[in-house]
Amino acid sequence: MQTRRAGGGEGARTATERAAAWIARRGDAIARSRADALMGRADPGSVVALLSPSPGDPAALRDALEVCDDLRALGDPRVGEWMQEVSAAQDADGGFGAGRPLEARLFETGMLAGFASKTRYARPELIDGAGAFLARHWDPDLVRGGSWRPIAAYAHFFANADHADADAILQWCGRELSRAFLLRAFDAVRTARVLVYCDAHGLPGAEVHADELVVALLTEQAADGGFPADPGAGGRDAVASTLDGLVALRRLA
Repeated sequence: MQTRRAGGGEGARTATERAAAWIARRGDAIARSRADALMGRADPGSVVALLSPSPGDPAALRDALEVCDDLRALGDPRVGEWMQEVSAAQDADGGFGAGRPLEARLFETGMLAGFASKTRYARPELIDGAGAFLARHWDPDLVRGGSWRPIAAYAHFFANADHADADAILQWCGRELSRAFLLRAFDAVRTARVLVYCDAHGLPGAEVHADELVVALLTEQAADGGFPADPGAGGRDAVASTLDGLVALRRLA
């Protein structure tokens, strides 16, 4: 508890201000609006109004839902319209992204259905179908060895949806997330991002929790207030990473 108070006190408040100021200097209009809303200086609904995901594009819908989730705005009526698009994009086998490699389909399915599980607009058939698809293709080898996208996707869905396999899968995700962070295969921003998706301060089987991640985020933040780009698979530029860091500090500190 002592570490959490230290990480969650003045140091974290200063870090969020510095990250928001960095985004104000370097981000585009949407990034700046997101930072303002995260800091309580703008209405989340005004940010959602700026989003216009392409209909039928799962990746674009996923990105828009992520913004809404970060702002606790998944109840916005526009999300209901996007969830209709998500339902229409779901394949007959319960997954998303038919014709793409399986790893890409697992990622899109876990992420989209994870967001869907956190909004009142999703149909139960969407959640059930996605859960069956993910469980059918589950293998511990997917998350072994520091593969961020499968860990994020499986943890996101099974932390938020009611499924018989959730406990066992989350144990694997928690262990491998911890291992990757302790070996520095994942930095604090990417590790914390998974906990934000799960809306949790820790995962079953994990040896790393919010307290430790907040301290690591403060350590990894650059002198100018930003966080470094992530060049890995599905990586993000410095603006996206700094937004991730800001979200994590606001949620976990």
